[in-house]
Amino acid sequence: METRKAIPAPFTKGVNFTNWLEHRSADQIHADMFTKQDFINAKSLGCDVIRLPIHFERFCEEAEGFVIPDKIWQILDRVAAWAEELKLYVIFDFHNNCHADSATSEDVENVLTPVWKQIANRYKDASGYLVYEIMNEPHGIEIALWNEVIVRVFQMVRSIDTKHYIIVGGADWNSFTGMTQLPEFTDDKVIYTFHFYDPHTFTHQGASWSHLERVINIPFPYDEKRMPPLPENPTEDEKNRFAAYPEQGTVAEVEQFFDRYAEFSIKRNAPVFCGEFGCFAPFAKHEERVNWYRIVVNLLEERGIARTSWDYYGGFGIFMMRKPQERGKWVLPQFPEDVDREIVEAMGLSVPRG
Repeated sequence: METRKAIPAPFTKGVNFTNWLEHRSADQIHADMFTKQDFINAKSLGCDVIRLPIHFERFCEEAEGFVIPDKIWQILDRVAAWAEELKLYVIFDFHNNCHADSATSEDVENVLTPVWKQIANRYKDASGYLVYEIMNEPHGIEIALWNEVIVRVFQMVRSIDTKHYIIVGGADWNSFTGMTQLPEFTDDKVIYTFHFYDPHTFTHQGASWSHLERVINIPFPYDEKRMPPLPENPTEDEKNRFAAYPEQGTVAEVEQFFDRYAEFSIKRNAPVFCGEFGCFAPFAKHEERVNWYRIVVNLLEERGIARTSWDYYGGFGIFMMRKPQERGKWVLPQFPEDVDREIVEAMGLSVPRG
């Protein structure tokens, strides 16, 4: 049976440049954490898109009308210029608070509207290499309410800017279910997005924010002989994850997700985009992680679905995590010597020389 292809996006593959414009107030942002050279390096890997998560909620004060600070504009203006010069798509992603126990406010439209109005007005005549993502991973908000919000924000942006692609994602953490319940956007420059971290027990093993700190050395695909024992005095969550993994941890289970993404794209006659996918490096065996990336990327490419991996320098990233971190100071890996070549190759990117 022939694999069905999704409607193509204007870009194909890339990475998320994380921990730059997130988590901090504007005055705490290190403006040069990423430079033009980082964008050049990413393009040399074969990336044609960079997704840039931006915590506008941390930068903009409600009392001041959610005005974007000059320091942030200076960074975004530089990035927009690099995108045009390098012919590299850049996604401005409104990256809301998405910690595990958080929830999207029912009043989120109050910040989305003024922020996107400013962005649309500023960049409406900029190169087509800019892409807008209305909001990352809405969650804890009723699907019907979120759908009303995103339609209104989309229409507002489009009333100002008819040039740029706009990415829309569904409630429930940009899940497939949330995406399928989004209204149909009759627009020739809309892209529907989803995130993929399945099976979660494998991709987030050891991650404290997912309550998996004691779940490590999980293989993929599932193999009874290589499974670790349950943690001592296991929680109910740990018991449930181990019980479900023989079914969830198969290639067939992963593959069926991507068939549904492609079918959705064809039905809506619009591209779908995997904005995040990845496996947490510190607690997964390297060879298992490489294998998971190879399988997932092959499934995406067979269906013509664009993707940006999470992330670049971070715990899900493309570098060997050998360099220490000084207290209170980032010590970044070096390009190309610290690039994890096996991971990069498994991601379908170009292995750098040197």
